[in-house]
Amino acid sequence: MFCSQCGTKNNDGAAFCAGCGAPLETELSAKQEAPDQELKPQSENIEIEAPANNFQAPQNDFSANQSYTPTPAPSLPGKGQGIAGMVLGIVSLVMMCTFYIALPCAIVGLILSISSKSKAKKAGMKNGFAVAGIVTSAIGLGLGVLYIIFAVIGAGVLMEYGYDIEEFLEEYENYYYEYSTAIRNFFKK
Repeated sequence: MFCSQCGTKNNDGAAFCAGCGAPLETELSAKQEAPDQELKPQSENIEIEAPANNFQAPQNDFSANQSYTPTPAPSLPGKGQGIAGMVLGIVSLVMMCTFYIALPCAIVGLILSISSKSKAKKAGMKNGFAVAGIVTSAIGLGLGVLYIIFAVIGAGVLMEYGYDIEEFLEEYENYYYEYSTAIRNFFKK
């Protein structure tokens, strides 16, 4: 069966054209247009034509001989650096109390994240990993520096009031040893 509007070949019994979406003229509609002809019951099922609407089927230019090749998404420049900077920023936050680990991680994370952000900006794209790396690394760097400042101030206060730093650390070590031994003995019982 061919469409009377666009000429597309359709399957027999189809209600609408596969090419343009127009209603197809079937045997039933042809008999309805000629009321003087007598309708005879048929043994096979007849599809009832749906009412016409303004639906237009999408046109496509694909044929059986053409193949579809998806276009790859554009790669984000500096994505790996941005991820590395973000991970190092998170490590600097987690390891804040060990400033000798946190500060180098924060500095390297900040450098990688800024580099990644500038590469993405040159390409006209946004890099969320780089932004997250800049934020986490900056916070980790700030907290690490504050930790060192408070440690230096705390040592100065201890020395000002006559405490010997070595004696203080020795007392702390003895207290820690006694506490950890008591905990171990408690759980051995």
